[in-house]
Amino acid sequence: MFKKSLLATLVVGLPAFVLTAQADDSSDDPLEHISVYATRQPQPVHQILSSVTVLDREQIEQAQVSDLPALLRQVAGIQISRSGGKGQTNTVFLRGGAAGHTLVLIDGVRAGSATLGYASLAEISLQQIEQIEVIKGPKAALYGSDALAGVIAISTRKSDHTSLQLKTGRYHSHEADVATSQTYGDLTLRSNLGWSDSEGFDVRPGTQADQDGFDQRYGKVAGEFKTSYGVWSADHNVLRSRGQYDFDPTWPGADQVETKTNQSRLGWALDSATSSQKLSLSQNQTEDLNWGDNSPATLFETKRHELDYQYSRPLTQGLTALTGVNWYKEDVSDSDLGYDVDSRINKAVFAGLSYQSGAWLADVTGRHDKQSQYGHYNTYELGLGYQLTNELLVRASRSSAFKAPSFNDLYYPFSGNAGLSPETATSDELGLKYSAGDVQIESSVYQQNVNNLIQWAPMADGNWVPQNVGEAKIKGAEFSVSHSWQQLHQQLAYSYTDAKDKVTDAALIKRSKHTVHWQGAYQWQDWRVFVTSDYQSDFQTGDFATPQLGGYTLWGVGASYELSPELQISAKADNLTNKDYLYLPGYATAGAEWSLRLNWTPDF
Repeated sequence: MFKKSLLATLVVGLPAFVLTAQADDSSDDPLEHISVYATRQPQPVHQILSSVTVLDREQIEQAQVSDLPALLRQVAGIQISRSGGKGQTNTVFLRGGAAGHTLVLIDGVRAGSATLGYASLAEISLQQIEQIEVIKGPKAALYGSDALAGVIAISTRKSDHTSLQLKTGRYHSHEADVATSQTYGDLTLRSNLGWSDSEGFDVRPGTQADQDGFDQRYGKVAGEFKTSYGVWSADHNVLRSRGQYDFDPTWPGADQVETKTNQSRLGWALDSATSSQKLSLSQNQTEDLNWGDNSPATLFETKRHELDYQYSRPLTQGLTALTGVNWYKEDVSDSDLGYDVDSRINKAVFAGLSYQSGAWLADVTGRHDKQSQYGHYNTYELGLGYQLTNELLVRASRSSAFKAPSFNDLYYPFSGNAGLSPETATSDELGLKYSAGDVQIESSVYQQNVNNLIQWAPMADGNWVPQNVGEAKIKGAEFSVSHSWQQLHQQLAYSYTDAKDKVTDAALIKRSKHTVHWQGAYQWQDWRVFVTSDYQSDFQTGDFATPQLGGYTLWGVGASYELSPELQISAKADNLTNKDYLYLPGYATAGAEWSLRLNWTPDF
């Protein structure tokens, strides 16, 4: 049952908390985060009529987490599930949605495997990332298929100086990364190269007695040239995991995978006094080669070519129009399995209006997609906000979305279901945002209905295949606060998620109702120390032998010290109490971990 009293406390109680926080605030300079992807235009987060969390480079480094999923779990509304440790298969559940319900963008380019239907975030090194935007709620009106639960938009490194990082940790984990930048007049060149590996631990005790580790290489080269006709840019990202990413299968077969991701992009942007334009041409290619002692090598490959153009301009004072087109083609013809249909094309047009007058804000966006497999889909997003004060915004929104089935869902040999229909969703949300000085607060409640939910279910002949089994209803609430007072900084993120199959009233698996992340940090001269606590309540697993796993709380502690303006050393310990907990039945977790990092930024 939806806990209305809890939600009322979070939403209605916010103004009182605001007054207290405002009284304690001693900063005149607000920490302003700018979102680039939530509305497709740069905009302060506190003015956006949807839930957005922005994590910049400084926050990523201060978190001192092991990988991207570990960082994302600190955001309200996100839960993760792992099949082992770092580098193993992981699932990100945003607001109770499935893995394929979150669209991942890398520098604005659609990423991920068209065979699986989602992007593997465990393979993206934190050292490649400049900024992360977690945009919650359906965003199909801006980005089309896959943005059913939201968008995770990653901007890669744009270092303005040279930096070197060395890191070591438990399980013989090592990492090295170098980023650099050079400017020659109007031309800026950037590069980022890195390596990491780990022996890992036995992911599934009692099956294969081995260590399941990984070995990863990554790199980026990019250039930007400023002219009177706009800014031209080009970049190429490579992520390659060689030899390992070992895992323990549930049945005899492949137990290793070699992955490779290549992304190339050409961009152009022109801003003038009367308009703004952006054009992007890109190619994203993912390869997953699975093999083992008892299994031949099998390649899953996706090639995605994409064109994206948008144009925006003010129509009147307070009213801005946005229009654009998007085209992409997904091709899996080089995969070894031989899909009955191995490519598809999506064409789309979108348009929107943003209005701001006095205390009122409004957004209206619509998009029309024509997909070569499923025909036409229309999606929309409506948002309305009112500034109660200069710092406090109340907002409401309604949006729709759809997701096309993956190639594996449709055409995987002997288990695909070519009769699947796309999943569709509608969502309603009410929220409050407060931003003043070093105080940032956000509270929201939402409800989403997902139709034609795709899940594995038995056919009449007894075979299990993906099917449109019915409807899911997801209700939730989120509350996050970040507050600094003198040398002390605290942040808290709480989420409540009630995700159920509307037909059977059964809880959707792997979703906890309650999650909490808390961090308290203290800055003293050249020292910074912090403590973290992460709580996740019990959840259903979908496993007959272990239908439910209990909740758990994990504690961590970290410290950093500036040896000089150019040299910093930091240390982190996770799961201090060596808590025995599980993400999935039969899969071990890491236990207590430690890491030590050295960061050097030479002045030359």
